[in-house]
Amino acid sequence: MQYWKRNSIIQNGINAGYSYRSFLWNRLFQLYSFFIVLFLVLNGFKLSAQAQLKFSVSDQVIISSSHMPFWLWANQDGRIDPGASFLNLTDISADGAAFLMKDHQLRFDYGVTTTTGIEHENYLQVNRLFGGLDYKGWRINVGKYYDPKQLEGLSTTNGNLARSRNFRPYPRIGLSTDGFKSVPFARHWLGFRLEYDEGMLNDKRYVMHAHLHHKAFYFQVKPANDWAIQAGMEHFVMWGGTSRNTQIGDLPDDFISYLRYISGSPGSNDFPTTDQLNVAGNQYGTYQLKIIKDAEKYSLTFYLSHPFEDLSGVNWRNYPDNLLGVHFHLNNPDAFLSDFLYEFTDTRQQSISDSLYSWDATGQRWYRNLVDNYYSNSVYRSGVTYHQMAMCSPLIAPVLISNGMSLGFGSNRLVSHHIGLKGRILHELYWKTLLTATRYLGTYSQPYRPEKKQLSGLVEFNYINEKLPFDLRFSIAADAGSFYEDALGVQCSISKEW
Repeated sequence: MQYWKRNSIIQNGINAGYSYRSFLWNRLFQLYSFFIVLFLVLNGFKLSAQAQLKFSVSDQVIISSSHMPFWLWANQDGRIDPGASFLNLTDISADGAAFLMKDHQLRFDYGVTTTTGIEHENYLQVNRLFGGLDYKGWRINVGKYYDPKQLEGLSTTNGNLARSRNFRPYPRIGLSTDGFKSVPFARHWLGFRLEYDEGMLNDKRYVMHAHLHHKAFYFQVKPANDWAIQAGMEHFVMWGGTSRNTQIGDLPDDFISYLRYISGSPGSNDFPTTDQLNVAGNQYGTYQLKIIKDAEKYSLTFYLSHPFEDLSGVNWRNYPDNLLGVHFHLNNPDAFLSDFLYEFTDTRQQSISDSLYSWDATGQRWYRNLVDNYYSNSVYRSGVTYHQMAMCSPLIAPVLISNGMSLGFGSNRLVSHHIGLKGRILHELYWKTLLTATRYLGTYSQPYRPEKKQLSGLVEFNYINEKLPFDLRFSIAADAGSFYEDALGVQCSISKEW
């Protein structure tokens, strides 16, 4: 079983050979092509004087002593092969936007990013391709698109244990609000934000053609002009598809079953036994909390991300497991230290009680207590991965790979301390530092004895000078410990934006 290996992939859309229902989903996802054509037509005929277009190109060379150090590949939108020792990576991106109504209340935008990697196995992938409409703060996106970066890009997992930017986007259809919207009759102190999307996991995986449902709902309370409290929940469900286990085969994907999936209900008789005893599909998510102090000269954010996979997590039986963080941002672009972030991640408890066994007084027997197995599943055995990269926190690792297919994680029990810093040295020179110390314990079923320790760090410099026709970036990163092989890597990048 291998940890790091990437197949040569040319992304050509959604795989053929689906069932009739999956065929319909395929057609829906291809609507993004229509949106892009629509934008080009509107822009070409100059129907809007407010049309905008941004174009960027970057090329980077990464050289490592063995594999890529953690902070050279983690949270890079699945563009970088962790197993490579040499990589030349070229990204080409285009973004456009146009207002389609005179009052500017309806906006159409699109984006595309292609990535080409030259290494021992070359690859070309379309990382991003989407079209979107925004009307009065309500958005619909179709295609493959990035989540917004949070916390100045210093977090280990974008502030959310279940939802990082460690993998390339999967095709989906999403309805959301554009930020927080005010609640009627409470415009100055109460707002809400929501997301609802359906996606397809079209990579090589144990359950082929699996769907991924996601929804999120947040409230924001502002007790004062410079204070905000944001609280909400993120919920994901892998559902449907065809298992490579012939005893399972096609998983339910009718409308009634869909309602069971998205409501977190147990499966009916058509579901595997595990889904009947627990909940339908591979369910996981997080509770999210932010407390923000936004002063004139600085902002300070405390945040929490608490994982759940079933009722034991929803009712906080796994209360010790959290991502806890604090982020300080100085509203001074010339400051040597403009941002400081600290995160503490602990996923060791996983709903285990003081004893692995409890007494059943009714049945007069001892029974084994069930524990969580974060981001893994006995039916959806590829776990929370996409194209062999973790979709959750990249600290949950390594991705186990067999025959080019992900089979979950080697360790989802860990404790980690992480620091992120950034600022400006000179008028044209910016810097960033990441340092992460982690102890890996394996899983409850396959623990590490002894536990493995890992230290990963990065130092990055960006040189941006208006007199030069391009921007320069240089990074050096290293891994040391017993989890990943010791490695030292350097990265040089040149980029231009129009």
